[in-house]
Amino acid sequence: MKVSAIICEYNPLHNGHLYHIQETRRHGATHIVCVLSSNFVQRGDAALLSKFDRAGLAVKAGADLVLELPTPFSCAAAEVYASGAVSLLDQLGIVDELSFGSSMGDIESIALLTEASLSTTRIYGERIRERMKQGDSYPAAVWEIIRQRYGSQVADKMQDPNNLLAIEYMKAMQKQKVTFSAYTIPRRIVLHDSEKPSGHYASASFIRKSVMEGENYADFMPPFAAKRLADCIREGSVASFRQLERVSLYRMRTASPEYLLALPDANEALVSRFIAARSANSLEEMLMQVKTRCYTMARIRRIVISALLGIRSDSAKTPVPYARVLAFSDRGRELMGIAKGKSRIPISTSLARLRQEGGTAEAFVKMEERASHVYGLAQRRISSAEEDFRARIVMEDRA
Repeated sequence: MKVSAIICEYNPLHNGHLYHIQETRRHGATHIVCVLSSNFVQRGDAALLSKFDRAGLAVKAGADLVLELPTPFSCAAAEVYASGAVSLLDQLGIVDELSFGSSMGDIESIALLTEASLSTTRIYGERIRERMKQGDSYPAAVWEIIRQRYGSQVADKMQDPNNLLAIEYMKAMQKQKVTFSAYTIPRRIVLHDSEKPSGHYASASFIRKSVMEGENYADFMPPFAAKRLADCIREGSVASFRQLERVSLYRMRTASPEYLLALPDANEALVSRFIAARSANSLEEMLMQVKTRCYTMARIRRIVISALLGIRSDSAKTPVPYARVLAFSDRGRELMGIAKGKSRIPISTSLARLRQEGGTAEAFVKMEERASHVYGLAQRRISSAEEDFRARIVMEDRA
């Protein structure tokens, strides 16, 4: 038995994701575990399809067990996102390998970039802070110091969006001293966030844009995924951050400075900019008034979502407290049986059952319930957190 893991959003699941799953299987995986982002994702947005839809599609694409990455980690900066997902996999106790995509295509090159990133932030923290005072964002400041140390070629590889998360996964694995290894699959067809398709391949961001503009997206997705997306569009269950405009403006207009300062990614300068932007009459106007060269739009959007969901800066400072199952295959059922004897955290398909664990687990379930309530407002057909507690977990029989 070889258990491989994939950390993913599948927002939405497309042909490149299917290729990744198939390549992971060809690399020897007998079982595949996916850690899937919850209803709010790392770029500071509501996921196009619900976590249950995306989990079901992941199993149809070849995954065996799909676990939820709780919202405080899934809607967070890359370092926190990666750390939470790796923490969940490590505590599960059954994973042999983490499989991820990269432009480099070989794990040795990613390991060298990881070491360059770690040593730069460790040794040159003061220089990074100085550049940030001059107006650089944190990623831009780190990139410039790396460029000065290693040259533009290395710095550009580190800034490649296809390598950014790969490096964060490797950093998290090193810091947490996990027992599983890393494996990378080259992404050579379409770059992450690419605005142009290539044959039957397109980035998730291109597909999301196509959906919102009513253009063709089916050619870039497995037929079963394209059909489910079309059904959700027709049902009004596709979500959009735009749908949260009024509630977002209300939250940001009425929140106290103390509340805003306690949010992840927030600081005094950003809080001051949000307060100054309270008179904005649209969400886009408010976001643009807050944005500067020093603060990325993804960071600003994550702050708004965190304010809506009540996520505090300390919410993701503990390891993931449970493994919540969203979907599984017959092989996934086998994995759950093995994991229950090895896992250091409780495993369940039921949020109600996990809430009974008390402590940190109960606090995370409450955050997830609130996130589901808000996510329901991001859909044209309004729903509530009731789905989170009563959803039918997908079981795909491949026999």
